[in-house]
Amino acid sequence: MGRVAARARGAECRWWLWTVILAAFPAGALPAEAATPLVRAAYVYDYMDVAHLDSLASTGFNRAIIRLTGDTPGFGGAPVLRAWVRHGLDRGVEPVPESLLQGKSRLRALSTSRRYSRGPGRVSSDAGCPLDSLFWRSALLDRLEEVLQTVPDARRIAVDLEFPPGAPRHYEVGPCCCPECLAEYTGVRNEEHGGHDAWRFSGLLASQEARLARILGALLGEFAARHPGIEVGVFDLDLDSFVHRACARALSRSGVPTVDYCERSYSTGGVPLRGARARLRALGLATAPLVGGLWLKHFTPGQVPAALRSIAERGEGSFIFTTYSLWRDPETLTGSCTLMGSPADYRRVLAEGDLLP
Repeated sequence: MGRVAARARGAECRWWLWTVILAAFPAGALPAEAATPLVRAAYVYDYMDVAHLDSLASTGFNRAIIRLTGDTPGFGGAPVLRAWVRHGLDRGVEPVPESLLQGKSRLRALSTSRRYSRGPGRVSSDAGCPLDSLFWRSALLDRLEEVLQTVPDARRIAVDLEFPPGAPRHYEVGPCCCPECLAEYTGVRNEEHGGHDAWRFSGLLASQEARLARILGALLGEFAARHPGIEVGVFDLDLDSFVHRACARALSRSGVPTVDYCERSYSTGGVPLRGARARLRALGLATAPLVGGLWLKHFTPGQVPAALRSIAERGEGSFIFTTYSLWRDPETLTGSCTLMGSPADYRRVLAEGDLLP
């Protein structure tokens, strides 16, 4: 009987303890095992001096997005990339190798001549046809694996679905109307229509999006099987383009960890991130981290803290585009790299740490 009473008193104590805990933390707010640190990423180019990472580390950055300027790591680019990754890990700044969707030399080396076409005479010679599986195998899967083979210590990697420099920037101008795509959709090979009557095919865009999601899903499934847990981030994953939507859905279905490096906030701060979050949720990526970008040239040093706080209020962190402006002598900066203040002032406000919401 005494043992029964003791167990009853123990159960009552445990009930009382949980009552206190639940009262202290409202529904949905139970303490996590460990808070995820806010992403503070710096955007750099691989031709910059790796010693720049020392300055970034001292300024409070914990991630470096390293834009790879070559079409492939190759013989010359591999040592440079290894140096960036090694130096970043040594300084506590996690490296994230990042590249454009497709290098021109890689595209031209493919055994297929399919290219993105928006209609008669509107062929983008430097953009692969979005339904060409050979293009995606080279541009996405092979490219990611080349980078990881070069730097196997990297746990995160990113891709930008922009084309190489030129117009259009993205696939957002519409479905591909190349002869191969139209023949696959209609079942009839007709060189003459070549996109001329594509506007009549009301289901063409939805069909291409669904098919591309399957193509990318298969490739990402291969990637996940060989590289479990490696994160594949995407720039502007929330962009309203059938290619971006297909990529988001493929990432969701494959289970490959991802993050949206969003450029909507470049010149405004965090308010546009609400729309980005809603789009990710609709595409099956409700829990994907959202990291908003801030283009320094659009803000004075005094405006930077408030802009970064507004991004942190709506996302999981921020990235600075581009810290090239903090690396070079301000007298040599032109165009997109010019600033409305001295690099020293920007470094000072970034280092102050008062950037949390």
